Amino acid sequence: MTTKINIFLVEDHKIVRDGLNALLLGINDIKIIGEASTGEDFFKNIDKIHTDIVILDIGLPDISGIEIAKKLNLEHPEIKIIILTADTDEKNIVSAVKFGVSGFLSKNTPKDEFIEAIRCVYNGEQYFGDAISKIVYEGYIKLIKANQPKDKKSLTNREIEVIKLISDGYSYNKIAEKLFISSRTVETHRNNILEKLDLKNNIELVRYAITNKIVNL
Repeated sequence: MTTKINIFLVEDHKIVRDGLNALLLGINDIKIIGEASTGEDFFKNIDKIHTDIVILDIGLPDISGIEIAKKLNLEHPEIKIIILTADTDEKNIVSAVKFGVSGFLSKNTPKDEFIEAIRCVYNGEQYFGDAISKIVYEGYIKLIKANQPKDKKSLTNREIEVIKLISDGYSYNKIAEKLFISSRTVETHRNNILEKLDLKNNIELVRYAITNKIVNL
């Protein structure tokens, strides 16, 4: 039997909720099991339903999706979070990562990428997509010019390959296919890289890659 990924959708526009329900209709391993149009409604119901992933809009009428993410990460760290919004400001992306968000997608994200993001996040990965990665790149250009590059330390050739592919926005599964290794091995390489470089997440890893000219802008 296929394992279901239970989604709780927090979005104040009913037409968007209906659209997401229609989009996911027929996807055997993904199911929307709860909906809320406000943060208040969401927190009234989240304890009643087994939820794997919460999909949040930022612009809710009573509380921002970023604040919901912050509170949810403290109270239910086992629940993963994806921000789905039209507001792809770099500041919001950085705040989202800070407060435990595993995915950040534009509402213009194609269906296939949206579904891939849900599956990646469910499997413990981070997913920010091509459009969001591009915003992060552009936002770091000024900081890169102002900062001295760090020592590349003792990165292996394989670790550098993994860094390049993560920076290009590929999921762990796609990286595994390209390098002919398992996705678990990709994740192990990524964790080793973060430990070597004293980095916290993929956003900092992308910045490191640009700063040290491992990838080109």
